[in-house]
Amino acid sequence: MKIPQCDREAQVIDALRSGRWSGPWGEEIRSHAARCAVCSEVVLVAEALRHADAQAEAEARLPSAGQVWWKAQLAARRAAEERAAQPIAWVERMAQVFAALTLFGFGVWQWPRLVSWLSGSQRPVRGPEGFAGLGDWTHQVFQSLARGFGQSPGYLLLVSAGVFLTLLVFAAYVVWREE
Repeated sequence: MKIPQCDREAQVIDALRSGRWSGPWGEEIRSHAARCAVCSEVVLVAEALRHADAQAEAEARLPSAGQVWWKAQLAARRAAEERAAQPIAWVERMAQVFAALTLFGFGVWQWPRLVSWLSGSQRPVRGPEGFAGLGDWTHQVFQSLARGFGQSPGYLLLVSAGVFLTLLVFAAYVVWREE
């Protein structure tokens, strides 16, 4: 099958692209396109594409420069807030870890009392072998420290954990402030 061609097809396309098609100087090429089947198809397709392009351009609404600037400022502000909140989030996570460790240490230290309380008996119960020695040792350490400071071991543990967390927060602030 042979595809029909016209020698003036390139001139028709050029006239459509340049805008000569609709002016008085394009009358001769228009009359040729009206008589030639190949050139009339080129004109039909070019007009359809031009119409689709104009419709797409009308539908595409670009935001104003002020709106683009405002969104950029908003994104920059959010990024700065995220960077500023990172040290606080890190300190919060560290405080949670140390609180969990403190709670675990308190549980190991008071294991016999916790077991007796949970079982409902009034006499202290010895914990498992691994925890009994550790619980007794920590209990003795805190008892001797408490006698030295005149406070109960639980109070001493609470105060030391609070001082440690306060120093940790201060150290984290100093580290992140320099960055």
